[in-house]
Amino acid sequence: MPRLINGERKIQKSRPENAGKLLIFCEGNTEFNYLMYFKVYLENNLHVQYSDIVIEPINAKGDARRVYDYAEEFLANDVNASKYFYYEKHLVFDCDAPANIQEVVNLILESDNEYILDYSNLMFETWLVMHFQDLSPEGDNSNRTIIRLMCEYLRTDKYTSKDKAAPGTIGRILGSNANEKIRDAIKNAKELEEYWNKLGMRRDRNIKEMNPSVAIYELIERLLDEIVYLCG
Repeated sequence: MPRLINGERKIQKSRPENAGKLLIFCEGNTEFNYLMYFKVYLENNLHVQYSDIVIEPINAKGDARRVYDYAEEFLANDVNASKYFYYEKHLVFDCDAPANIQEVVNLILESDNEYILDYSNLMFETWLVMHFQDLSPEGDNSNRTIIRLMCEYLRTDKYTSKDKAAPGTIGRILGSNANEKIRDAIKNAKELEEYWNKLGMRRDRNIKEMNPSVAIYELIERLLDEIVYLCG
């Protein structure tokens, strides 16, 4: 497994924000595998007796509306509602489907479950590409281009559903300098967020126009900072 702790720590606070208990609903295999990477890393490397970092990713296998519907049904169950009452509830999804993605985003924001939206626009591979290349709103950020960049980086002719589902794909992307690559992706995501903010764009009304943009970087930065702090 690639290391997330390489050399000097890059967290700015002496004690980062605690990641806490996280219940994460993922759109598909790629998102699930990415979050499982952090879960397994923590389980294998945590050098303290106690931590309240708990990641329970659930693969909903569908588009953004399916993730939302699955989460609502899951948490409507009394047993699940009780077990995960004190957990942060995250939805990890793409913005390329369904066609009425803005309506889905607004449904999520209005839910009593107070979900945190860890979206990627247009697709989760947008976030993955940002690990090895900066993306700009002025560029071609279509799904086709993002997949082409994935193929070039992975040195393959095709990026198939089998590649997306394979846990090893995430390891290939992160390589031996995972910390550095994730930090680069976070930096690019923050720059994009600042760009859209200056234009007055907001996810509750402009999600389709905000391509590329990702919100998952906030969760990943919290996880990475705490891993460096606790596992270093």
